Amino acid sequence: MQDERTEDVEERCSICDGALDPQGICLLCGHDNSMRLITPQPEFQPGEGAGYEGSEAPPEKDLESILKWLSGSDDGSISFLDAEETPVSAASAPAISQSAQLSAEPSQGSEAAGEIAELKFKLLEANSAIEKLKVELKAMQTVASVSAPSDMAQRLAGAVREKLELDSVLKRKDREINELRNEMKVGQDSLNSLTEKTKFKDEEFNNREINLQHREELLKEELRKVEMNKAQMGGMKEIELKKALEDLREQIKTKEEKVKSLEKYLSQKEDELDRREKALIGKEVEVMEELTIAELKQEKVKSGTPRLDDLLFGGIPVGAQVAIYGPPFVGKEVAMNSFAAEGLRKGIPVIWVTTDHTLREIREEMSYVLNGFEEYEKLGLIYYIDAYSRSIGDNSKVENAAYIEDFSDIENIDELVEKRLDSVRDIVEKKSYRVIFKSISSLTAVYESKNIFRLLRPFVAKRKRDKCTAMYCIEKGIVSDQDVQIIGSIMDGIIEFETDGQSNFISIRGLCETQTRDRVKYTASKSSLSIGSFSLGHIK
Repeated sequence: MQDERTEDVEERCSICDGALDPQGICLLCGHDNSMRLITPQPEFQPGEGAGYEGSEAPPEKDLESILKWLSGSDDGSISFLDAEETPVSAASAPAISQSAQLSAEPSQGSEAAGEIAELKFKLLEANSAIEKLKVELKAMQTVASVSAPSDMAQRLAGAVREKLELDSVLKRKDREINELRNEMKVGQDSLNSLTEKTKFKDEEFNNREINLQHREELLKEELRKVEMNKAQMGGMKEIELKKALEDLREQIKTKEEKVKSLEKYLSQKEDELDRREKALIGKEVEVMEELTIAELKQEKVKSGTPRLDDLLFGGIPVGAQVAIYGPPFVGKEVAMNSFAAEGLRKGIPVIWVTTDHTLREIREEMSYVLNGFEEYEKLGLIYYIDAYSRSIGDNSKVENAAYIEDFSDIENIDELVEKRLDSVRDIVEKKSYRVIFKSISSLTAVYESKNIFRLLRPFVAKRKRDKCTAMYCIEKGIVSDQDVQIIGSIMDGIIEFETDGQSNFISIRGLCETQTRDRVKYTASKSSLSIGSFSLGHIK
């Protein structure tokens, strides 16, 4: 038995594998390994003086003797210690701590290094506890046939599990430390690269700064030379410049006087032309008055487009209500403006009812057809009923205009026309008047076709009563063909404009006996319509 214990004594430390002194103290970590140097004990013969047989439990006194013999301890007891309860001797604690510090990584200031050191310290404690538990396990195995303490086995198993867990945590922390080292290495490489680039840029900037300083010095030198040259030549040039400036001022003064005289002359000429234009317009109205009376006797009025008058066998019947129908931009507006201009030249008043044009737009269109259009306004021959401007926020006012504030009050048009006729009754009774309605299509935005019909019917009837010749614009595509027929039923005829994309055509339906059998080609400009040749075969 003594020989076996002598063989069990190891010459190396069970904790750090360091050399031991004769007392069993580790020279490296200071761990006390004396508990392994078990003093030979008298061989214990189970059953001697035990007073028990078979598997009966030995008396408590005999069990303590067996344990004392197995453990080799002087006090005859075995310490059943948990991993947390295992004390570390004062001599071994510093050594363990020193070993942990020696094993720590270079980055010991970081949190990961602190955790590793703590885990290694716990591992040393666990190894110490395991060594003690091994001795106890050996004693337990010896007395297993007598009575195996189950709590000791559980404690040992727990200590083993804790050691395995600590080993696992330690390995994981080692992997994390390696990863951090790799990242630190990559970061250090990047930092070194950036440092090199920064160093290169610093050198480049320094070179540029030196170059700029040199250039700045050269510029200063050049400026100094320029200032010196200016100082030398400044006196003579300044005198020359002052003299040239005075000459320019004299020239400008002379030019201004000439411009003022020209402006005064032009103003006088303009006034003279206005007076002559007014006189000519007045004379023209007087001369045309006889023609107007003749037209009324013949029951035909001129349309302002000679070839259209030919198609109509001399003109539009007096008091006729004519629908001008067709797509946009084919010359409908030119035909209506020419009709209004023809009446104004003869001193016939014209009333514009506008639902889709401002007065400024109407004036601009008429300026292409009739010279001195504003003079006819001053003569009181033109009057506007504006149902459009206020709807788009135009609050300007014209003296010879009446404004409908709300488009839904369009029914007041007839009343406004009657008021205007009262102010020019003497002219109307002698020459009648003309109406341009632009346009009926805009009424569809507020009224249905039956309401438009109900609105226009009395209006058209009163114009016929007054022997007023009127034109009503209808946009093709906005008003349906059925609605055009409904509106046409209260008209005396329709002048239709068509296009095939390349050529424009005009045709006439109604208007007494006049009706074109075939479409007649025409062209249009801003000032007039030019209708092509046709034969009487085109006309019924």
